[in-house]
Amino acid sequence: MTEATLKTPFSAARVALLCRNRALEDLPALAIGAGVLVGINLLTLLFAGRTSMNDADGQSWTFAIVLAGLILASAAFRGMHDGRAGTDWILLPASGAEKYAAALFSYLVAYPIAASIATMALSALLSLIELAAGGPGGNIWNPIAAIGLKGWANYAIAALVLAVGSATFRKRALIKTIGVIVAYSLAAAGIFFLAVFIVRDLRGLPSFSFVAGHGGFTVDGDFSWKAPPAARVLLDIACYAILPIAALAYGYFRVAEKEALDEVQ
Repeated sequence: MTEATLKTPFSAARVALLCRNRALEDLPALAIGAGVLVGINLLTLLFAGRTSMNDADGQSWTFAIVLAGLILASAAFRGMHDGRAGTDWILLPASGAEKYAAALFSYLVAYPIAASIATMALSALLSLIELAAGGPGGNIWNPIAAIGLKGWANYAIAALVLAVGSATFRKRALIKTIGVIVAYSLAAAGIFFLAVFIVRDLRGLPSFSFVAGHGGFTVDGDFSWKAPPAARVLLDIACYAILPIAALAYGYFRVAEKEALDEVQ
């Protein structure tokens, strides 16, 4: 770190150093996880003659990458809340904005790219081992075909929300964040179905009704009505624009607030 970067309010070099530190901290756990996956594939190759995860659609690899990334994102700001680690966090020679940017870049961009490259190489290696063992060789996992741009966008939004939950909650951040997501989803679904009832009534369509039956209730009504294209557009705007922007801003203010409190103490 030079004198010039110390005087810069926001330094890409400091963000890069923070990302490097995060990568070094996460690497042992990721290496253990990769070793477990390799072991599972070698066991299935030994007993079944095929590697279990080099299937036709590659969903097993995709699931493993997404799950690991979401778990890492859900603990992105754990050090900010925790005892001695919290002291180390505040003493890092970087601003709150740089720490926040480094965490998000690490798990929304750097991790999926690095994990995709490593997984594709691992899939190719296992395919060669399977071929050498007399098997068909399997399919090499292709991140572009398996995930795609929309798949990455869905992952990035989910990782962002979990990272914001990590910045918000001191303990059990993952469970609490999932609880908040479920609560908001139920509330949104309730509002949506209420709007459907109103629209159906205004259009003169038959309403839903609950009919008592043997052992419970059944829902009676015409379910052929579909949401208009405008509603789907609004839903996409809410999911891919409003939600990430709101989460991004809220998470930043939570990190900035914690930084200010720690500096005062």
